[in-house]
Parts: sequence; structure tokens; C-alpha cells
Amino acid sequence: MCRKVSHLEFLSVVTFVVCLFFLPFAPWALANTYTVNDTADNCFPAPGRICLRTAITYANSNPGKDTIILPAGTYVLSAAISTTKEDNNAQGDLDILDDLIIIGAGAEQTIVDGNSLDRVFDIYNDTMSMSGMTIRNGKAPTGDMGGGGIRTSNGTLTLDKVIVRNNSVEGTGATDYGGGVGNNGVCTIINSTIANNQAYKGGGVSNNGTSIAVFMSTISGNTDIVAAGGMLSISNTLVVNSTISGNSSTSGAGGIYGFGASTIISTTITNNSSTSGSDGYCNNVSGTLSVKNSIIAHNGDHNCCNPASVTSNGYNLEDTNTCGFTNGSDLINSDPKLASLQNNGGPTFTHALQNGSPAIDAGTSIFMFPNDQRGKKRPCGAGYDIGAYEKCSGILLFIPAIIANSK
Repeated sequence: MCRKVSHLEFLSVVTFVVCLFFLPFAPWALANTYTVNDTADNCFPAPGRICLRTAITYANSNPGKDTIILPAGTYVLSAAISTTKEDNNAQGDLDILDDLIIIGAGAEQTIVDGNSLDRVFDIYNDTMSMSGMTIRNGKAPTGDMGGGGIRTSNGTLTLDKVIVRNNSVEGTGATDYGGGVGNNGVCTIINSTIANNQAYKGGGVSNNGTSIAVFMSTISGNTDIVAAGGMLSISNTLVVNSTISGNSSTSGAGGIYGFGASTIISTTITNNSSTSGSDGYCNNVSGTLSVKNSIIAHNGDHNCCNPASVTSNGYNLEDTNTCGFTNGSDLINSDPKLASLQNNGGPTFTHALQNGSPAIDAGTSIFMFPNDQRGKKRPCGAGYDIGAYEKCSGILLFIPAIIANSK
């Protein structure tokens, strides 16, 4: 027996079938790729032209992790800020409102210049990945939660082969931090350089979020007033195979100031200075530091402060005795004989170990990474070297390091 189908039932079936057919093709279900072809700040809605700001606006309106291909060129922000600041990517900084990947042609080839109008990138509650570019000349206004080059607000940021340099945060307020990077979420920095940035707190990097991890990177030449020239970290911090060099602070720490649990492995911290604080690394009374296979040396009078909060996991080297390195494998009052910060191969600058350095072959292979900061395989001699650099004899071939201190 056949039953007559009602009009309502018929429409329901048709709607269901149509949804099944079109659902896979719905725009909101697809991640798009946008290739920028114009270096202007904003060319929307010019037909056939896609500027960086335009591509970001498209990506913001398309839920899902989109990708922007950013070819070689200099992209200067020029959309002036009106009296009313907005967060919809219309002017000033580039507002990231959805998950996004931006891929440049290389840090020397692709340059995004903030033109001192505003910070360069502002990332909200999203996942953002950037690679192969330079981010420079950003300037965040005072009282705007910092981040002269990049600010994250509870999002996730990954930088890979990126230079962040010559950015700043104005003012001397409590939230004027993170001259280069102001992290209020989760941040990972890989094969990158954070150089010549400045802020009231945390000249190079400030971490006020959940965590920050730095791998095979160099933080150098950054300055601040009251916290840390190189990096201020309020929460969990991991630094591996990296160089913290030549940063300065009026007070606090020249290199790193930590409030949370910090772990440093196979890293070189040197030539940092503070007028009235710790020159190399300092823990707040609430902070802890675990160090392994690292060099902390030539940081003025005090390589470390609060040595009672420092745990040595062995194979560390200090040229004085202020860090509380008491493991039997540690070397104290020992000059590591470091060369100047320069291009020693790899994507970032490093301090090479000179002949006769006590750090050579004095490290450990236990639970260690197989490469040094440059990507050179460890060990290169009788044993692992202490610090970020593995010394080898003979001729080595590397990708040229990125020159982070050029204009």
C-alpha cells in the first residue's frame, strides 16, 4: 500500500538531499590559498590585485586555516590610523581574526614594514604561523598591551625563519612590553632572529601568556628599561640550542628575566648587561631555572641572580660563580673563549668556540638534541660541546646566515 507524501515531508527530503550535495562545497568548509601580487598596503577591491591586507581580510572572512603566499618584496603599511582604533584590519596594524599561515620567500626577500604607524601584526584567539620573512619598524602605542612587531591575544603563534627587528613599544606603563614580540598566548620561535627591538619591559620578547619555546634562534641587541632586554617571561619558558647575546636593560636582567618555570638547554647567554640588575639571567622570587649543557658567561658582574632558584642538570659553563652551578660536571670560573656574534653558517648568527675553549667536547649526549643551533650534527669531535655551537675542524657547508642588523 502506498502512502501519500505530504508537501512538508517532500520539502524536508529535498532540503536534506541538497544539503548533502552542497555541504562539501560550502565556502566556509574550505581552506583557501591567496597569493599576494601587489606590494601596496590596500588594493581592495581592485580587480585582479591582491595586497597583503586584502588577502588577510579575505582569510578573516573565510573560517578555516587559510594560507597566504607572500612573494619577495617590501610591504610597507600606510593605512593611517584614525582617531578611533579598529580591530577589523581596515587600517594600522594587520589584524588576524582567524587561523592563518603566511609563507614568505625568505627573511631577506620578503619584508613587512610597519612604517612606525602601529604594530605590524595583531593576532587574536587564533592559530598563526609565519615563515620566511622580516617584520620590522612596527611601533605599538602605549597602553595597548605591547607587541611592537607582533602581538598575540590568547592565540597560538609560530615563527620559523623569521627576523623581527627594529620594532618598539611606546610609553612606560605596566603593559608597554614586548618590543619585538608580545605573547599573550602560546608562542614558538624556531630558526629565527629577534634583534634591535625596544620596550619599557621585555625589549625583544615578552611572554605573558601560557608558554614560550625558543629553538635554534638568536635574541640579540634588544633593550628595555625595567625588566629584561632580551626576554621577559611570566610563565613557562623553554630555550634550546639558542643564543641570547648583547641585550641590555637599565634594571632587571640584560638577557632573560623569568617569573615561571624556565628550562635552558645547549644555549649560549653572553655579553648581556644591566645597569642595576643581573646581567645574564635573573629569576623573580617565584621563578625557577633548570640549566643543562649551556654557557652563561661574560655578562658583566653577575651572570645570574637568585642562584638558590637555579638547578644545574650538569655540563654547564660559567666564567664566574654566580649561577649556583654545583653539579660535578659543571665548569665554573672558566673562560669559554667565545668569538664575536657573527655568521658561522645556518639561518642565525652564533658565537663560535675558539681553539682551546674548555667547552669543546665537555658536554653531554644524554637526552640531547642531535644538532647545534646552526643545524650542524653533534658531536663533531670526541664529545658534545657545551653551548649552542658545535666546533668542527675542516670545511663545512651551510646556508648563509640571515643578517639581522641591516636596515
